[in-house]
Amino acid sequence: MSIARTIVLREESARRFPLFISMLWLFAAGCTQTEPAGTVVARVNESVLTMEQVRADSDPSRPLSQNEVRQYANRWVVNELLFQEAASRGYDESEQLLAKVREAKKQLTIAELLEREVYSVAENAIQPSRIATYYQAHAAEFVLQEDIVRLSVAVFAEMEPANRFRASVLGGTGWDAGVAAAAGDQANGLISYTDSTFYSSSSLYPPELWKVAGALGMLEVSFPVKTSVGYVVMRSLGQFRSGAAAPIAYVEPQIRGRLVMELRQERYQQYIQSLRAKHSVQMMVAVQDTLSGER
Repeated sequence: MSIARTIVLREESARRFPLFISMLWLFAAGCTQTEPAGTVVARVNESVLTMEQVRADSDPSRPLSQNEVRQYANRWVVNELLFQEAASRGYDESEQLLAKVREAKKQLTIAELLEREVYSVAENAIQPSRIATYYQAHAAEFVLQEDIVRLSVAVFAEMEPANRFRASVLGGTGWDAGVAAAAGDQANGLISYTDSTFYSSSSLYPPELWKVAGALGMLEVSFPVKTSVGYVVMRSLGQFRSGAAAPIAYVEPQIRGRLVMELRQERYQQYIQSLRAKHSVQMMVAVQDTLSGER
């Protein structure tokens, strides 16, 4: 399993079973191996925390500040103190705790099974045609509450390369080819670019950008607009007014979320029925089994 997939499954399990995750985290925090290799940042008796452990449990996409390391170490020390005190009293071997750990493992294993066999399948099964059908059937629900614009945006560090880019786009190169050329030459100073993104007045800032974007015609390219982050060149891909029907591309994530939830429930019921057919199940109580499918 990839690291990204592992993170997604861990987060999904944490959302479904926060109590179990919290309990296991606290329990595991005290089970630190003695003297692991690495740079030690904290110690409680014979247990140590290393910088390598801190990094492994943190966001790998950005560096850690000294304050973040200090906060992490403080939390680790508190957990280690509590665990060692609890262990000295024998609480770590109590039947009540072991039963909770077994139950937590059971629930996390169930979450893993459902994620692999049911939920991920549902998310990958939503086709564009199904989104379009849902959009048409629920069009009245997707009315814009504010004005929005759809833009392609390129940000340059300096005015001159921003002007050259605009001239090239208007001269026949085209937006996509112009962006590709700018991105391939570091001398152009292209800081960032986005394509076909929706913006409102609250998400497109500073306000000067919103004013310029609102004045652009379809496929029109703006002059470079100076901002605190650089010189911004925009291409308009449409304007949509408050009270009008939202474009399907704008509400697609919302529709996909609804369809995924519906399909998850449907596939969950189907999966439970398939397991019933596979295993011997007996109900010894005089109540309706809500998962049997009987009415």
